[in-house]
Amino acid sequence: MALEKYSYEPSLHRAGTVGHGRRCSWHGLKTCTEEPTSSYLTPIGRMAACPRAERQIEDLYGSPS
Repeated sequence: MALEKYSYEPSLHRAGTVGHGRRCSWHGLKTCTEEPTSSYLTPIGRMAACPRAERQIEDLYGSPS
């Protein structure tokens, strides 16, 4: 599966999830206070990503298509 990157949009994330609540779902509520700037579709699901998480996701999965 190729990594897909989108501009962050809460509606891309399921209601009730961290990403839908305008928080970084890659790091989680307890470890990140930054707002997401991107949404990714990764092999493990959709992730809302702060700028720090963007680098980590792309390092782990490669550049988005």
